[in-house]
Amino acid sequence: MKIKKEYITAVLFFVVIYGMLLGLLTYKDNDPINDFFTEYRTEVLPGTPVLERVTEAIDIAEDIIYEQTYLKEEYNTLYGLIQRIVGKHIVADAGYGEIYKTKYNQIIFKVGKKNFRVMRSLDAIEELKSKLDEAGIPFLYVQAPFKLTDNEQQLPLNKKDYADYNIDLFLKGLDERGIDYLDLRPLLRDGEKTQSQLFFHTDHHWRIETAFEATGHIMDELNKDYGFTIDSKYKDLNNYNVKTLKNCYLGSMGRRTGRLYSGLDDFTLITPNFKTSYTLYEHDYGAEKIYKGSFNQAILDKKYLAEDAPVDLNRYAVYHGDNEELIFNNNLVNNGKVIMIKDSFGIPVYSFLSLGIHELRAIDLRLFDDSVAKYAKENKPDVVILMYNGDTFNEEMFDFS
Repeated sequence: MKIKKEYITAVLFFVVIYGMLLGLLTYKDNDPINDFFTEYRTEVLPGTPVLERVTEAIDIAEDIIYEQTYLKEEYNTLYGLIQRIVGKHIVADAGYGEIYKTKYNQIIFKVGKKNFRVMRSLDAIEELKSKLDEAGIPFLYVQAPFKLTDNEQQLPLNKKDYADYNIDLFLKGLDERGIDYLDLRPLLRDGEKTQSQLFFHTDHHWRIETAFEATGHIMDELNKDYGFTIDSKYKDLNNYNVKTLKNCYLGSMGRRTGRLYSGLDDFTLITPNFKTSYTLYEHDYGAEKIYKGSFNQAILDKKYLAEDAPVDLNRYAVYHGDNEELIFNNNLVNNGKVIMIKDSFGIPVYSFLSLGIHELRAIDLRLFDDSVAKYAKENKPDVVILMYNGDTFNEEMFDFS
């Protein structure tokens, strides 16, 4: 009888696996083979060593299989429900290895030590800063926080996150090299807001309210040390419309574990309650799109605004991103030019910051192929800002050349 049960279990397992594979290959909206070759040609440059080519190919294939798996969401939801029923705080994941439920019932991955990457990143920033100095262009590094902190053990007891360790090592290196930085961690983690108010439960990103507060600190720094005169009204939440949609958002981590494990987040949309006028240029892969009108018309990405949208829609991207290059021209403010190099934490920040200055150019080095120093010299900003969170110490994000 025992053998028969094991046999039935094995058969069911293979039926599910092969059903998923068949769905991947035959579902009408999927073309995994073509998608693999398209992404491989885009991501793997000519001259890449053979071993790196193989590694990149495997990573691309894994991502495509995960994203296009037939009934992926349903399998994720069922899997997450089982993990919740048995009370697991560690969930195996193909992309991150493990996803953790914290003491605050938030889900997140952990960051390992990156001593070598931190040192390489410091060298790259020092070189960029030297080139900007030659052109008389100031440089400011802004450190966004990671979701986990060194101040308390949020993860299961036998697990350790090193995001703050890496950040502290990095900022110490900036100090030693005389490079200016703004550390947002102590400013945001001042005890006035709970962890749940600072970060989404189902996503690794900060909440829109936190990004808005962070933008105010950046405005203060630009006014204090970089000659800007940004009006304080732009950082006053009383001058904005604040609309919160309840239980409507399943973030990137939640989409990997399923909503029955992670729960759902509220999502807050913050928009100006004053007159605005923009021209926004969006550049990707040689193509240009132009948006004109108010902040709501030109900046907000309309497809993320529907109240009845699916919960797995990435509402966080409503503030326009991710793109190779965005150029915000604020028609109602005459002064202030910024180039911001950013990761995904910058999406709400550059939109809010653009309200107080005339021109803001936002670039993402995962897509931007030109020399940053050359780009800055051509566009002559009042300051170049590099803003990353504590999980962005990798070669791709510090390749400024």
